[in-house]
Amino acid sequence: MSKTSAQIYVLYTGGTIGMDGRPLAPMPASRLQRLLETMPGFDSSTLTLHPLDDRELRINYVLDAFDEPIDSSAMTPNDWVMIARRILDRYADYDGFVVLHGTDTMAWTTSALAFLLEGLAKPVIVTGSQVPLAQTRTDALRNLVTAMQLAATSGVPEVGLFFDVALYRGCRAAKVSTSAFEGFASPNYPPLATAGITIDVSESLVRLPPPIESSMQRPEHRARVAARLEAIEQALPRFSVLSLVLYPGIQTSNAIEVLLDATEPPVRGLVLQAFGEGNAPSTPSFLEALRRAHDRGVVIVDGTQVVQGSVNVDAYQSASGLEQAGAISGYDMTPEAAQAKLVYLLGLGLSQQEVEVLMQRNLRGELRAESGPTRGLVFAEH
Repeated sequence: MSKTSAQIYVLYTGGTIGMDGRPLAPMPASRLQRLLETMPGFDSSTLTLHPLDDRELRINYVLDAFDEPIDSSAMTPNDWVMIARRILDRYADYDGFVVLHGTDTMAWTTSALAFLLEGLAKPVIVTGSQVPLAQTRTDALRNLVTAMQLAATSGVPEVGLFFDVALYRGCRAAKVSTSAFEGFASPNYPPLATAGITIDVSESLVRLPPPIESSMQRPEHRARVAARLEAIEQALPRFSVLSLVLYPGIQTSNAIEVLLDATEPPVRGLVLQAFGEGNAPSTPSFLEALRRAHDRGVVIVDGTQVVQGSVNVDAYQSASGLEQAGAISGYDMTPEAAQAKLVYLLGLGLSQQEVEVLMQRNLRGELRAESGPTRGLVFAEH
């Protein structure tokens, strides 16, 4: 029997996977570690797997944790930066990374990490569960073990979200069920891998590794990413990014003005979850409110609340009105990806015009746009 081994870093942030009690609450990392050691194949530092190809896979792991594990509904952009920094600081020492996270905001975190970890060349797999690991009938063990195997062996140079049987691109995933084990989906992009008896990676769907000059394999580039994380962390208290779901009968001009005037810190980004292909009420007062917001420096993204499909600002007059008011197309980005991307770009200190250009470019596989993909984009001046 042949043997292979890998080193991975597991970060426990909280979430259902590590909860117990009534009502459910996060358990401390020390208790999660002891629980893991009772699971098949685990000891205090190693997961041993025996795939069907007659080889032993030995995954050496380190379990780290937030000082206080949290429910993901309490996750903030500052926590996104903290997770990214934990990975960056340990990047050279491990073959892959696993983040244990609650399901409620997992799609926001995976989207944010995809942007924050610019030049990623190793797998970062985020997972969780619908049922705690401490319970007998749970999806947690399968999700955790498969995520660890993907981090150790897949070589996928992306942030991925693994759940049930599928590895999704992190900035394409969305939560679709509160009760089914298949709790996530990727409406506008196929899974990067599927896990049955074997794990099959769809290589043609995976992004290429970054060019060496902008790869996190290089210490110089990791230093640049660290500086950007620091800049973003310092910028976060100075701006807000909002999301507004449109609905029939909404008093749209009032809603826009109240949101902008009442929110502190000042609003710099607004994601509209519009109807259909990006349509919205064409009332003059609504469009004028958006125009005034845009003139104040707010980046307005015309997105869709429809689960599958893309914005098409040329299809209906009600969408073209948004464009004339200053809104840009969100194409087929999920609302989670659009909001996380806005936070990332605004946190870099870019101008309104720069953010609007980059929001419409494919930076991490988060959208399909006519402008085509932008690989290895480096913000050398920020």
